[in-house]
Amino acid sequence: MRLWFKRWKPSQLLLAWSAYWVGLALVKLGPALIAGWRMSQQVHGHGSANANIGDGILSANIVDGGRTVWTGSISVLTLALLIAVPPLLIWLVWLAGSSRTKHADEIAAGSRKTKRELSAAEPRIGTIETSTSTSTRRAREES
Repeated sequence: MRLWFKRWKPSQLLLAWSAYWVGLALVKLGPALIAGWRMSQQVHGHGSANANIGDGILSANIVDGGRTVWTGSISVLTLALLIAVPPLLIWLVWLAGSSRTKHADEIAAGSRKTKRELSAAEPRIGTIETSTSTSTRRAREES
């Protein structure tokens, strides 16, 4: 599983979060959406949809023709955990799989290539021999 997350880019992570949230909404609110759509398609039907929050509980119901066709409730804490925890876990697994050292060799090779390209593009003024620079350095140190 970790190898699968390793190849993800940040845009794919955001796409996974969005897919989770859409799936969560469809699973939890799908029956309510279907009941509401059926109620809205009736020409002579009388219905209502209600939602309220009280004592930390979010509840809703849909009534069509005097009979309850859908009802649901969830605590605010449970809703917040359903919305936040799975994407947070996906992010943590992705973060652990895409460590900074994963591409260290590629980054180092790229920076060496860039340095070579820059030094090759600069004009050569002259060649400094190592024996001359070493003897000059020794002369400075001795004086």
